[in-house]
Amino acid sequence: MINKINAIPSKLMPMGTFYGKKEKPSIKGLANSNSTYHKNHDKQKRGKQFSLNNANNYVYLGSTNTPLFNNMGITLSDDGSLILIKGKTYDLFTGLYQKHFKGGFKYNVFNIESQSGDNMKFKELYVDPNGFLIGNKYSNIDNSSDLYKIKFNRVENEYSLNDVSSNTIGSNFIVEYEKYIVDDNLQPELSSINNIAESKENNILKINREGLNITIEVKDNQLFTSGLPAILKLTDDQTDSAKTEHDIKIEKHKIKIPLKNTDKILAIKPILNQIQLVVDKGNKIKIYYLDPLNIFAVKDYQYEVTRLKQDPPLSFYSMVGENNYNNYHSGQPFATQTIGNFSSQHIPFFSSFIDNSRLHISKAKEQYALKKYKAMMKNIAKAVDPGFRGLFCNIKQLINSSTSAYNSKPMALYGIKENIGKSYDVLNRIVKGVKNGVTQGDVIYSLVKDLKEKENITINHHNDVKAFFGINAFQLPNNIGINAFLLASYVKSHSITLSKSEDNKITFSFINNNKNLFVAGLSAGIGGYEKRWDLENVDYGFVTPVMASALLSATYTKKSNFSFSLDINNISEFINQGLNQSENELIDKSTLEIDQGISISMGVEGRSEVSFDVDVMVNPNMELTVPRNAIGINFIFNLLKLNLNINKFIDYGKTDITKKTKRLDLNLLELGVDIYRDLKFTPSTTNADNVIQWYPLTSVKDFELMVKKRINSLLSFTLFKSEKLISAEKLDQDKKDIKGIYKRVLKINRLLEKYPERYHLSNSISKLDSIYLNLSSDKKAINKLKDDSNKKSITVLSQSKEDIFQDQITKENRQYNIDRFLSSLKERKETLSSQTKDNMNEKFKPYFTANYQLNRQGRSLRSDLQNEINQFVEESRNSEQIDLNKIKEKLDDLYTRYKQQFTQVEYQIASTDIMSVSELSYKKKTLPTGFVRLGNKKAIIHTQVKGNINYIYNEDEERMDKISTSYYY
Repeated sequence: MINKINAIPSKLMPMGTFYGKKEKPSIKGLANSNSTYHKNHDKQKRGKQFSLNNANNYVYLGSTNTPLFNNMGITLSDDGSLILIKGKTYDLFTGLYQKHFKGGFKYNVFNIESQSGDNMKFKELYVDPNGFLIGNKYSNIDNSSDLYKIKFNRVENEYSLNDVSSNTIGSNFIVEYEKYIVDDNLQPELSSINNIAESKENNILKINREGLNITIEVKDNQLFTSGLPAILKLTDDQTDSAKTEHDIKIEKHKIKIPLKNTDKILAIKPILNQIQLVVDKGNKIKIYYLDPLNIFAVKDYQYEVTRLKQDPPLSFYSMVGENNYNNYHSGQPFATQTIGNFSSQHIPFFSSFIDNSRLHISKAKEQYALKKYKAMMKNIAKAVDPGFRGLFCNIKQLINSSTSAYNSKPMALYGIKENIGKSYDVLNRIVKGVKNGVTQGDVIYSLVKDLKEKENITINHHNDVKAFFGINAFQLPNNIGINAFLLASYVKSHSITLSKSEDNKITFSFINNNKNLFVAGLSAGIGGYEKRWDLENVDYGFVTPVMASALLSATYTKKSNFSFSLDINNISEFINQGLNQSENELIDKSTLEIDQGISISMGVEGRSEVSFDVDVMVNPNMELTVPRNAIGINFIFNLLKLNLNINKFIDYGKTDITKKTKRLDLNLLELGVDIYRDLKFTPSTTNADNVIQWYPLTSVKDFELMVKKRINSLLSFTLFKSEKLISAEKLDQDKKDIKGIYKRVLKINRLLEKYPERYHLSNSISKLDSIYLNLSSDKKAINKLKDDSNKKSITVLSQSKEDIFQDQITKENRQYNIDRFLSSLKERKETLSSQTKDNMNEKFKPYFTANYQLNRQGRSLRSDLQNEINQFVEESRNSEQIDLNKIKEKLDDLYTRYKQQFTQVEYQIASTDIMSVSELSYKKKTLPTGFVRLGNKKAIIHTQVKGNINYIYNEDEERMDKISTSYYY
């Protein structure tokens, strides 16, 4: 039975700015004790504060299975209405400044009101084990439970630009309510919206702990449980013991928790698989989370929890790159600021080592509190690991042939069946449940069913090894040292990407990449080393050299993409039965694309840097720079670059190559500039008594880039291009003439490619509110949306004064609506920008793509050209005698005529897609040295649509009439 879903158009009504400080009532007792609770109704002198009712009913939406508002909180007002809490995240230093010098943290609060005025009101909120936000509907008649799933769909706005009234902004916030039926043994008995004052209602949670149905309740400011065995060991994802429910006496026993005697437990509720505790700590209210798996007892019924978490359990959408609780301040009230959550993004080279150490130290602290000392020692060892795990993992994966780029469909099928289990393992670190009875197919189905078009989920495995060797070659006059070096690297990755099409099919794309790089060169350094301090075998120096390098590099890449699609309803069974379709079925439904590339380049580079180095004498002839710490600028001038690309394609139902393309390009005079930083342990054959020109064992190709800019080659030639359809018949005509016709057809095809019907332009989220209405024919942005009230205006001499006055009002209202749209867009930009991160093995990068289409003139030109070509082909086909020279002249005429006309066309903006790429990774890297470095990385990458903007024009496409927006954040 499928329950009816009611989609209610609602609106967000601002309630003002709230401060994170506690409301002022004094607590002398609790509703679930024999004491009474006294409220102090004195108003705060400064700003609004959250009430105790707001705190007791608070839920972090990042714990739910919806991506909309997953960085916000939700709670109930005193009458049971839903209210949203929106704050701003802060990194360490900005957060400390805001907290101590800017008045503390502030939050914008919005009331959710139905546009029809019939608001659904609730007694309490919680999150069920499947991640659904559940509300218990408030009833004035009785105290019955009427549960609903609450899902926020999207926020819609429409700006009518040409209406007379200025109040022409339509706003919808779509909230979906669905009746929720839950097993009696899992339905919690939460207290009502006034759960501090109501002593008649219970505060009892019913939870399934690894097959055991247990209860947890609050009484006299203590937690009590029933349904657990007498002796209970800690567990992560394993069953507790052989005892069953029938062996356990239903008695209530106290759980000892790490709270002070003065702390007051105000409310508890289930959040996913954990328990949320709202605690009054005297001067503030804090929220903690108790994992039932962390309850243990070493003596009969003496249950204990030694660690409460301050971070809520998170859904997939928040775990992958959008975990705001890994910041100093999460942007939500009732949370603890954590100094250890500083960003290591700008710590060169050691950022991954620092993040790895912090993650494992945090796990070690948790395991210490849980008395899991063996696991604690393992995590301490992992925290200080300089890279041995990365070394062994890398060697194993680099020699695994089943993850190399595939050459055939049978090879691809074998490879994915061999390795897909590794992708499941990475996914199951984020999405819990596989070890608790949920099937792997159900887990994947739960993720892909809500994917939007243009969204995808990628599970990636990446391995690389880099090696550098160099020597001091010789010395030139004027104290110029020459160094010869070699740099080699090998990168290997394999990934699976899941996406959804319009026809509700899920596409599986298995992409394997191999890349080999080899660089050889000579470098000359001009500069000096000035010794500042000297202490026995340690000295400190400051060096400002100028360096030039001549490089010869070669790159070989190979990539394969094996993909197929299945109906979404067949996904779970397909996964659970081990990719059960037969080989012939998958070959019929799949494609395989193989791309190979060889690149050879020759160029020169010049750089200058400032570095601070600490040198330690190892022996009389050897120093160790620990570390070399430099920042510099590098100028690149590639004299020539030769690129060969070979693309092969095997179509549906085929096992042999159906299409093959070769292309050879020569690029001359390519320019670039890099700003880099370099931090390494570097051995050197010189010592501090010598004049050091520069550090010879460092290569310009092995730096961490802070800024990278490239200018396309000034001259570019396609030396050779062929496209061969394997099944095509051979032509017997004169090869020279056919070649001439082919070149002309190719020119016309390039002309059409240069002016595509649609053009997409991606940009940083910081430029989201800079909307350019048009692109010129050479794709330059023009006509910024700011004030177009005078554009395309029509003046009629016979207009009356009333008509002129009406036109002026329309222009003013148009500009008013444009300003409102741009102001809203700026706020959206700032929200996403504040979430940008690259920290604690998490990344979140928002961006947007502006989608342009050819204006009416351009579309007409493309259509006319294509029609003329088709007509010309048809005439030639029906002609008894073909004049090849005449064909050439006709094609030349077509190209010349349309090339000139296309320079006059423009592109109009049609829509904007607001996107984000988030990533959660698990890294194992060796520390950077001057010789060899290895890296191992597993990551889940989620590409999301955060919003859509559509621009609607009048019938003549000369003027924009409306702007409609849909936001999912």
